[in-house]
Amino acid sequence: MAEPKFIGKAKLTKQGQVTLPNEARQDLGIGVNSDIYWYELGDNLIVVKELVNPKDLRVELKRKKS
Repeated sequence: MAEPKFIGKAKLTKQGQVTLPNEARQDLGIGVNSDIYWYELGDNLIVVKELVNPKDLRVELKRKKS
């Protein structure tokens, strides 16, 4: 598994919106009108570009930790 990469920070607006940093959009190939998916795991938010089963996400994260 690749090491975590810091890509910047974002502020939550009054409307609850957040901007995905440009570097992340470029690195992951996320373009205008793309969907992204948010998952909550403990105190963490996980953003993915493909919809996954939450159980599969947990297994994948555990597998990559090992």
